[in-house]
Amino acid sequence: MSSEKRTSVKDSELNVSQEILDDLMRALELLESSTDLEGTAIVSKTGLRVASSETADVVADIYSASPATLISLGEKISENLKQGDLQDIVIRGNNGFTIILVGDKDNDFMLFTNCKTSFRLGYYLHKLKKAFKLMEPLLKQIQYK
Repeated sequence: MSSEKRTSVKDSELNVSQEILDDLMRALELLESSTDLEGTAIVSKTGLRVASSETADVVADIYSASPATLISLGEKISENLKQGDLQDIVIRGNNGFTIILVGDKDNDFMLFTNCKTSFRLGYYLHKLKKAFKLMEPLLKQIQYK
């Protein structure tokens, strides 16, 4: 990953230490190397990309406004239908799935990823939840400026 992408977070509304950023990057790369997941990224609920794997080299808007809007809408729907706190959103397309995990209610970040196969979707959801749970302590150290 280029240093330009890493330092762009520091110039945004988020204050992220290089150590936390490196730990998040390693966690995302490890997650992808052990699965068929690709384009994995940590995004703030306000739409700022914090960290992403090398396969997440796509237009920044996909990792910013779109997931943030979906999460906001999903939270409202879940709350209005009295389904409890939103945990994840799975989007099925002709060529695969996009999975967005929200984490704890007090968490300001989400985990965003893609996969092309559906036969292991349950396994991937479990693996993503486990990985995101391990990343949450790092995410809670990130401060908004």
